[in-house]
Amino acid sequence: MREFEVALLVANLLACLSWASRKRPIVVKLGLTGVNVFALAIHGAAEGFRGQMAFSYAFVVLYAVYAAASAKLRMPNRLYARIVKGAVAGLSALCLGLTALAAYALPVFKLPSPTGDYDVGVKYAYLTDERRVEPFLKEASAMRQLAVKIYYPATRAAGKPYAAYFHDSPGLVEAFAAGYHMPAILFKQLTLVKTHAQEGVPVSGRQASYPVVLFSHGGGTTMEAHTAQCEDLASHGYVVVAVDHTYVASAAELPGRVVTDRDATASFDEGDPLAAITQIMADDDSFVIDELAAFNAGEADALLKGKLNLQAIGVVGHSLGGAAAYNLAVRDPRIKAAVNLDGAVYVASDPTKRIAPLLMLANDEFHLQAISAREPLMKKWADMPDDERQAVATAYGSQQAYAEIYERQRLAIAGLADALKTSGNLYSIEGSAHMKMSDIGLYVGSVFRRFVGINGSTSSEQCLAIVRAATLTFLDQQLKQEPDASMDSVLHRYPKLHREANL
Repeated sequence: MREFEVALLVANLLACLSWASRKRPIVVKLGLTGVNVFALAIHGAAEGFRGQMAFSYAFVVLYAVYAAASAKLRMPNRLYARIVKGAVAGLSALCLGLTALAAYALPVFKLPSPTGDYDVGVKYAYLTDERRVEPFLKEASAMRQLAVKIYYPATRAAGKPYAAYFHDSPGLVEAFAAGYHMPAILFKQLTLVKTHAQEGVPVSGRQASYPVVLFSHGGGTTMEAHTAQCEDLASHGYVVVAVDHTYVASAAELPGRVVTDRDATASFDEGDPLAAITQIMADDDSFVIDELAAFNAGEADALLKGKLNLQAIGVVGHSLGGAAAYNLAVRDPRIKAAVNLDGAVYVASDPTKRIAPLLMLANDEFHLQAISAREPLMKKWADMPDDERQAVATAYGSQQAYAEIYERQRLAIAGLADALKTSGNLYSIEGSAHMKMSDIGLYVGSVFRRFVGINGSTSSEQCLAIVRAATLTFLDQQLKQEPDASMDSVLHRYPKLHREANL
């Protein structure tokens, strides 16, 4: 909870206790009214109002009316009046307790501060790939459109506010919440979260150009959910281009509209749907790399003119985005480093061909075990009960179709394990969970994370810190060739990070 929210709830509670007492001078009631109104005003001005605190706001009005009435009218002191007053005070205390619980469970959290020396700028851009018809829509004629969010080392503008989370877009937050089948009010506070980036400020002139990192989100999330990591990389001298993969993101904001993954109409019935989707995401990233040449030439926008080192390009991805990053590491020679944050892979690498240097961070809940065993995250047919086999055969078309996809995924994960065994770049975070490798682990108060499937004994805050440190060090090694960048130092700093050799 934020500081002034706590102050307001304390003021509410003091007024509630006063309400329950048998006799309080009018001056005390009016004084408590003033304290509550003042706390409400300061909270609203400094922090912004949000739905989880609605009863607290209503209580201030209710108590003000009561205090004003007490000052003007002689309040009855009969037994029934005292009972009613006590019941109202008790009910109010209960509702205030529930308000505090809601505010804690769905906090206006603080994004972790960037750890680098650069200030951070951010810019949104919208791109259209004229070579590809939109693959997620049946019989589409429109070309594929993408939103990208570019983080960069910046020259800070004094007095300019920091950008709001989720582009200060209630429509984007509402669509994101709908993707999780949650009422929008439960996530409206996301627009109150402040970032550490200023929009549209000049690029820092401390270096002639900066290495470039593409960032791909997972299925059903959004590029906005990786703000903490993207800001951190930019603060260390990287231009980070986060891609919202339209129709894969739970919500992506394009000019004049918000597009969701529920709007997709293509079914990908033939073959492995996840393999097809992650290749589309990899194609998105390849297209964005093509477009960066125009940014660097100043054709698309003057802001980044000459500032992109397109000879030092890396790619980072989480979940399905991690699979897309792996696809690029295997297939795109422009990629000089790739980081897969807990993404299952769907492409079998060719051991005779180059793979870009790859860092794999896997959760130790189930993914690390799958890589070590060289077994896909799909269930073996032999391990399914009869009723599940029937449902799976129906979903995939036949047992044979399922077996073919299973074998392709087995070959893919075996190839990944072989590459990681050679490089020694498989790491796990003790007590981690899939969503703790993104900002989403911060969206829910720590006590409540298990109830929404965010498991693991290590806090979301620490998991995210480890992910940021490991990713940065690996990219510093590969894209900047910094001699002091050592994964051993990260292992020493974070004992819950483990290098896995059992492959």
